[in-house]
Amino acid sequence: MTTPTRESVPSAAVRRHQPSARSIGALSHRLGRYGLLLLLVLTLVSFSLARPEEFATWDNVKSTLDQQTPVIIGGLAVMIPLLTDSIDLSVGANISLANILTAGLTTNSGLSTPLAVVAAILATTAVGLINGLIVERLQVTSFVATLGMATLLGGVGLAYSHSADILTVPSAVTSMVRTEILGLPLSVYYGIVCLLVTALVLRYLPVGRKLRAVGANPRAAALSGIQPGLYRVAAFTLGGTLAGVAGVVLTGQLGSATASGAANSLLLPIFAAVFLGSTAFTPGRQNVTGLFVAVLFLAFVSSGLVLLGAPLWASPLVNGAALILAVALSSWALRIRARRFRVQQLKQMDREEDGASPTSPAAPNRNAGLSSD
Repeated sequence: MTTPTRESVPSAAVRRHQPSARSIGALSHRLGRYGLLLLLVLTLVSFSLARPEEFATWDNVKSTLDQQTPVIIGGLAVMIPLLTDSIDLSVGANISLANILTAGLTTNSGLSTPLAVVAAILATTAVGLINGLIVERLQVTSFVATLGMATLLGGVGLAYSHSADILTVPSAVTSMVRTEILGLPLSVYYGIVCLLVTALVLRYLPVGRKLRAVGANPRAAALSGIQPGLYRVAAFTLGGTLAGVAGVVLTGQLGSATASGAANSLLLPIFAAVFLGSTAFTPGRQNVTGLFVAVLFLAFVSSGLVLLGAPLWASPLVNGAALILAVALSSWALRIRARRFRVQQLKQMDREEDGASPTSPAAPNRNAGLSSD
């Protein structure tokens, strides 16, 4: 009978600390996944206790959801290119383009509302396609390409509107967004539909897995038969389509269009929500649920601060700080995931080596070349 070696028998101290280490690891994992949701709940409870007559009302909830719908849809437009490791800084300008086109085509050109909506979304989709082709075919980095596109779109909007704001739009444009069903405006339902469709596509359809594969490792994706360039172009194009939807919703909410770009101020909240959402539920990865919770968290924090009498600079301060913190946390989560993946690989290799014992018929005799003459 063989005697267990010192290495094969863990010490009492190691056995005693293993459960606590596992418990701490499980707790930190849960906090990482659900910490943002917990912060949202604490925010709602805190401001509700501080301002129950103003904050804890259905009107405040409805108004916040309505106002944040363009941010939610715009966040999806940013998130999809990010899945392929590309960034789209032209989303705000693209949303503004849809806003100007929808208002201008219905007000100045006399086009019917459905046709104007389709034309505006087709235009922003084309912008997304051009972004993808510039990045893929001309090999321009997505940061530079989309930053230049944002500036270009600003000029296009000014040229189309002749640098004049459109102060009123037909009632058909506003009614398709402001009409309430079951106590909520239609804009909220548009946002919910976009969230659900995007979540289902990314989770259950092969295209979602391929987009993530391209972002994780383009070379490995190419070796497995995926065309990284095609999926990058498709991601930018789909982002342009979602930006158009956000612009149409924004037009119905405002009932007007600004020549200089009504959605330019939404760019920071959109990116803050996207990166903050990537720290929750699946830390280190962009996900639809995290985006939605992050938008609500930032929106209710800003709303609560306003109700408490905070100055006007408090909201951009929160959004800017959230963006910096979110990027830092997202990078930290990616490092943790990579370290955990390496540990799992090493454990798998150890199990495979342990399984190939000398007595196994399939295992080579490691001592064969060491036998004495």
